[in-house]
Amino acid sequence: MIRKCNICGRRLNIILNRDKTYEGGHYFGKVDVNEGNGDYVKIRTSKFLGKKTNIVRWTGKTRKAEYWECDKCFNAPDN
Repeated sequence: MIRKCNICGRRLNIILNRDKTYEGGHYFGKVDVNEGNGDYVKIRTSKFLGKKTNIVRWTGKTRKAEYWECDKCFNAPDN
């Protein structure tokens, strides 16, 4: 399978094994991706790390997309 790293865009050649394992990247499952016209609507406010944060919901259409990362992005230290 050919996929793309969601962080850097690098092309991933994913090898599927007979025992249902894979090599060539790190798969995190499917995520919702916002598309089309829509707005973020404030639902409520919450405290996070001592600060007030708005909790929002997307009003437009969404679609499911696979989330993949290459080895380099997966192993990169958090900045």
